[in-house]
Formats: sequence, C-alpha cells, structure tokens
Amino acid sequence: MTKKIVSIFDILLYIAICIPFLTISISIFLFGRLNDYVWILSHWYLLLLFAVGIIIPIVGFPLIRYVTIDDGEVVYFYYASFTTSWEKIANSIDEKWNQRFYISEISSVEIVKLTKDEKKRLVYLKHLRNKYLKINLKYGSPKYIFIGNYSNLQIQKMIKLFVSK
Repeated sequence: MTKKIVSIFDILLYIAICIPFLTISISIFLFGRLNDYVWILSHWYLLLLFAVGIIIPIVGFPLIRYVTIDDGEVVYFYYASFTTSWEKIANSIDEKWNQRFYISEISSVEIVKLTKDEKKRLVYLKHLRNKYLKINLKYGSPKYIFIGNYSNLQIQKMIKLFVSK
C-alpha cells in the first residue's frame, strides 16, 4: 500500500495563486464574447488573462512537493528542480542521492538547520526556509531532505513512519 504525504504549504500557495486566475478566466469566458473576432482584438489583454488563468493551474500542479512510501519499504521525496539546464539536474546531489531510500536502512532521523557551507556540500537546491530532515543510515553517509514546506504535524508523521519499521 502506498502512502502519500503532500506538502500543505505548497497546496496553500498553489490555491492562493490559482483561485484568482481561475476566477478571472471563468468570468471572462462567461461575460466576454470569445467568439467575436473584433471584440477579441480590442480586448486582447483579457484573452491573455484567460490563457494565463487556464495555464497556471496546469503548469503549477507538478511543482507541489510530496513524499511517497511504497509498501512501507521505499521512500521517495519528490520536489521539482529549478535549474537552467538538464545537465545540472542530472548532476544534482538531491536527484542522485538524497531523494530515495529504504526504510530498513534508517538508523535515526532528526530535524536540522544547515549552514551555508553545509548547503553547498550536502544539498543541491538552496531553499529559502532552512529546515532539513537528516536521515542517518546504517551503512553510508546521512541524507538531507528539505522539509520546510511541510507542517510540523506532517513532519512528525513522516518521522514516525520512518522510525517505526
């Protein structure tokens, strides 16, 4: 059975951004004359708002962070990488090392704040909030996962799931 924990603050931000644009798009569609070519040319900015209001919810949805726990064994943290090239994503420490692990490998879990030097060495993505989950493994180096967008209740639930096995 797969468990999925979705970042609450990402959902709230997504809703705060999408609701006004969707409201504008629906009102333009209902009250505008989108089938009248002359009206569209004179009100091109409304058509642009309509397009943005439809595109933002579609494009923004994959940016929501979440963690999945498959059958109580494999944990995968998903968060989209914001970089300028595919090469940087391919060489990302987070993508190669930090995002996936087995629960049976965990010896302990703790919440930490990283210094600037530690962020350069241990994680690829630099976030505004400085809250990371340090997962100490039985064999190998610890993994650092960004958890700044999860609520404290969600973080405690994750830690309980990781340590309970």
